[in-house]
Amino acid sequence: MKQDYDVIIIGGGLLGCATAYQLAKRKAGKVLLLDANEIASQASSRAACLLTRARTKPALMEMVQETYDCIDEIEHLLGESLELQQCGSVTISSSDASLKELEALEEAAVRFGIPNERIDRRRLKELLPWMEVSAVEEALYMPTDAFIDCALLCSGYARAARSLGAELRSNTKVKAIVAVGDKATEVELADGEKVLAPVVVNAAGSWANLLMRPLGVGLPFTPVRSHFWITGTNLGRFPANHPFTVIPDARAFTRSDVGALIIGLRESECQAFNPDTLTDKLEDFDFNKAAEWKVLDECAPLLQRYLPDIETLGIAHYMAGPSCYVPDAKFIIGQVRPYDGLYAVAGCCGGGVAAGGGMGRLAAELILREEPFVDPAGFAPDRFGAVDPFSVEFQKRCADARSNKKGG
Repeated sequence: MKQDYDVIIIGGGLLGCATAYQLAKRKAGKVLLLDANEIASQASSRAACLLTRARTKPALMEMVQETYDCIDEIEHLLGESLELQQCGSVTISSSDASLKELEALEEAAVRFGIPNERIDRRRLKELLPWMEVSAVEEALYMPTDAFIDCALLCSGYARAARSLGAELRSNTKVKAIVAVGDKATEVELADGEKVLAPVVVNAAGSWANLLMRPLGVGLPFTPVRSHFWITGTNLGRFPANHPFTVIPDARAFTRSDVGALIIGLRESECQAFNPDTLTDKLEDFDFNKAAEWKVLDECAPLLQRYLPDIETLGIAHYMAGPSCYVPDAKFIIGQVRPYDGLYAVAGCCGGGVAAGGGMGRLAAELILREEPFVDPAGFAPDRFGAVDPFSVEFQKRCADARSNKKGG
């Protein structure tokens, strides 16, 4: 049987492109990336893109640091900026429970060498002049945190991979992953073409389980709605590039956006979506936008302590998208058993932009049988045993992972 490529990656979102880059820079042979739409045009274009360095799980900090390293590498390789915005972040506590979370984050930052400092209300008001600081008990400032345009970052991974020899095909829909016995051998395209490779990587995001179902395997995640609101432009009130915030007591985050404020809110019961209901393009999918105001009614009072006029603040835009959540809120990276040569990079759990460089690196190291830079056991696709990602019960478990998420 003729071998066309060494690795085929399905999915041209951030995780697929990051994996293509990490494989290409390791000279993994002929790498082909396929996407049914334009590169970075789906979920990757709908993210808030906070690159928070400090995490309470050490492996995640390593993965986020790899993303920062990738940004430096890609800018040097391409000779252009990816427009990383180093604005810093402020994590805010107003309760005993959130103070414990803040202290754990502070300890993790110190262990990993991430610059951080507790700041008083006066300094907080200087950094965030729009905030009502009397509601704040403690604030942890991390000046080296940043955000980035996810589409630019994803495009950067893709173009860097191409410059290193990878082939990228957009508007090329995959019909099926074909296996013979326990070996994934080829990818069948919607137009009937068949492409062969000894390694197939499923990085198809919200659509990944549609490709797994004919193989009798379920990846342990489901798409869950993430969303944020953007205020009207109010130059002067929301200074450009001020620190983004994480406010656990309000189940919220905020970020600057050209004179406006991005507000992310997490409802108490997040909404999961059955992959069967997804359209080929997310712009054609109904994320139940009718619930936009219901979520605001639930969540706005929590944020009002910090942003008193939120109820009268003009909202100019609403953005919703699928974020792929796993019950334990950890990523899915590794071989999909029982199939030899079949791998998955999925389950971003709201952190795919920040950790994507590291997720792609771990996938590449496992595929090439290199020493992994973090312990892969906690990310193994089969760690839950057999699951049915199309069942209502399992989708509820995944939605609960987002509902119970700490921080923004």
